[in-house]
Amino acid sequence: MKLRKKMLSVLLAAALLLTAVLPVGAVTQDDIQAIKNQLNSVTARKEEAEAQLAAIRGDLSRAQEQVELVQEQVLLTEQQVSAGREILARYDAQIEEKQKEIAGLEAKEAAQMEEFYQQVRWMEETGDTPILSVLFQAKSFADLLEYAMLVTDIMEYSDRIVAELQATQAELAEAREELQAGRDQQAQAQSELEAHLAQLEEQRAEARALLAQIADSESEFAQKAAQLAAEEAEAEQALKEAEEQWAAQIAANGATGDWYWPVPGYYTITSFFGWRDLYGSSDNHTGTDIGVPQGVEIHAAQAGVVTLSRYNSSYGNYCIINHGNGYATLYAHQSRLPLVKVGDTVSKGQVIGYVGNTGNSYGAHLHFELRVNGVRDDVLKLYPGLNYIDRS
Repeated sequence: MKLRKKMLSVLLAAALLLTAVLPVGAVTQDDIQAIKNQLNSVTARKEEAEAQLAAIRGDLSRAQEQVELVQEQVLLTEQQVSAGREILARYDAQIEEKQKEIAGLEAKEAAQMEEFYQQVRWMEETGDTPILSVLFQAKSFADLLEYAMLVTDIMEYSDRIVAELQATQAELAEAREELQAGRDQQAQAQSELEAHLAQLEEQRAEARALLAQIADSESEFAQKAAQLAAEEAEAEQALKEAEEQWAAQIAANGATGDWYWPVPGYYTITSFFGWRDLYGSSDNHTGTDIGVPQGVEIHAAQAGVVTLSRYNSSYGNYCIINHGNGYATLYAHQSRLPLVKVGDTVSKGQVIGYVGNTGNSYGAHLHFELRVNGVRDDVLKLYPGLNYIDRS
């Protein structure tokens, strides 16, 4: 399948395991950048693997839904088939009863006809003449009337029997034809239902095959994603150790322990770190907003190494500086891309950009963040003696 081929090509590129180790002695910027490059490469491959895995899981979920729907259709169709068979059985029973009724009437007809024939034979035997000549044998008008009445009775009797039998036979023949037509229609419906059931069984088999195929792919790609995650963790650990050693080197070369205010002369806090009410809803603010006019210079709060410098829809133009010992600061909503790039070494107080209003911002200001060991914290803790103005 195309998805499998595409994923294998991506994972093949990740077959080269990380081999970066910290150099003996001093760490250089090139050492850190090399590890970052490896980390970025593994992270990108891991994200792609996770995206492919998410797509597979989506396909798996849809396949499971498909199987459930088909199984429900099969169940309903089986109930229809069962009902159809019951109707056929009832038609068969009705036809059988009609056939028995017809057989009884035919037997009755035969008995009546035999009775009629016996009477005719009796008259022939006793009169020595055909029935039509009986009337001419009368010796008197009374005899003629008596013979005529006898012949009439016989003829009326036979005519009545024949008429009744013919009417019954016609009625039963019509009913039998109607029942047979209904049975033929029901048999056609039964045939169609069984054909539909066979089709649904094929669909269920296809859905199960798809489910099994996707499950196999999910297992394979999940294993590869776990491998990439382990490689990413290894690279992150190497990067952490290198950056800590790099920050220690910076501190040894003259970095002081106090922190430089990033926008000297501007101390109005418009939004503090932590939970706040914003436009009628609560929001966990990840940093401290400082009210500063557009274009004012932004300074590094402490010496360190730039680990991020880019744009996104939330922070706008921003950068992150790692200061070592688990400390890092973030400077967001800059008017343009920061003046520093990833891997640059900066000194305390160095200009790194300009205040702006980019990203998710509602007026020019500096969004200033502190991260300690990767966890966001209140940056004002670094400035215990700061006299700021609360405009939150």
